[in-house]
Amino acid sequence: MTGRLMETLFLGMSLQSPLIAASGPPTKDFASIRRLYEAGIGAAITKTILVEPSVNPRPCLWRGKGHFFNTERCSTLPLSRWLREELPRLAELPMPVIASIGMTPDEVAELALPVVDAGADMLELSIFTPADDPGPMIKALRAVKARVSVPVTVKLSCNVHDLVAFGRALHDCGADGLSSIDALKAGLDVDLITGRPVFLEQGYGRISGEAIRTLALYHVAMLAHYVGLPVIGTGGVMSGEDALKMIYCGAQSVGLCTALILDGPDGVRRMIREMTDLLKGLGATSLDDLRGRSLPHVAFPVDEASRHEYEHIVWQGPLRTSFIVQDTCVQCGRCHRICPYAAIEAKEGRFFIHGDLCEGCGLCLSICPVRAIVWEEGMGSRP
Repeated sequence: MTGRLMETLFLGMSLQSPLIAASGPPTKDFASIRRLYEAGIGAAITKTILVEPSVNPRPCLWRGKGHFFNTERCSTLPLSRWLREELPRLAELPMPVIASIGMTPDEVAELALPVVDAGADMLELSIFTPADDPGPMIKALRAVKARVSVPVTVKLSCNVHDLVAFGRALHDCGADGLSSIDALKAGLDVDLITGRPVFLEQGYGRISGEAIRTLALYHVAMLAHYVGLPVIGTGGVMSGEDALKMIYCGAQSVGLCTALILDGPDGVRRMIREMTDLLKGLGATSLDDLRGRSLPHVAFPVDEASRHEYEHIVWQGPLRTSFIVQDTCVQCGRCHRICPYAAIEAKEGRFFIHGDLCEGCGLCLSICPVRAIVWEEGMGSRP
């Protein structure tokens, strides 16, 4: 359905694409997940199954400018329906089904075996935990691993103090994989007409969508480097380009939630087309050609203190300044307008960088529309 370029192995199971529907509204039941499978999704993580179903606030979803808010809870379906109807039907689909279960160690210990017996191929643990204590996750993981033989992944949130420490602790206790990151707690936006928060009931909610993408890429790279477990890279993936960036940062597969809420199955089809075109343009024969490509270029901290705050690291890298390649420059003047060090001079319709003023911050490189600005070593004026 999706082509060989998209085929992915995740925890020993074959996926038709690296895209996994993360736990949320698009995976609320069999009918919703089937539509995603038909569009090319590689696997699906059910909405989190609880011993007692949730009740959602109304409203609970909000699309803002460049972000998404939600106050949605876990599955509103009773456990009996998951066990008797939804999971057995999902087991008939020719793709892996990952059941998300939560939210306490005792509850997941009670749920694990019945959910697997009903048809789940894997489990994802969604556990309430304090920001500095992986203890509840470890207790839950141990209890579940003692009861089932299927792979077990754990969902991680960047709201914890040290995601790497959590990942390492779970690795040591037998986790088979990780999902990272969950939505970010929390955000608030205001309606200028009424002065009220856009969430009329609660007033604030978890943040997802493109607003958290760069944060998600960072944490996926950190987990890939320090922990080494397969990661479902999730958070802000809205396009095929975003998905490939997750692969570059070491993700084994890519989780989608907000994109599926907004675009549904059509979003899956679009992303697969985009990824396929990008892979062909890059000359890649498989996703493995790109997986982890960014990691050798990241200056990962060597100690815990530096990992918590990179300003502890004393910079000892090369001294660089910027240089404008005149044959490429289109004289748009954007670099001249934004340079915080007044290092760019306009002269006779052209722009030049004074190396003795340039601090090598790189801002001009990031905003140049034609990549006419490059690095050069050392300093020196180039009028």
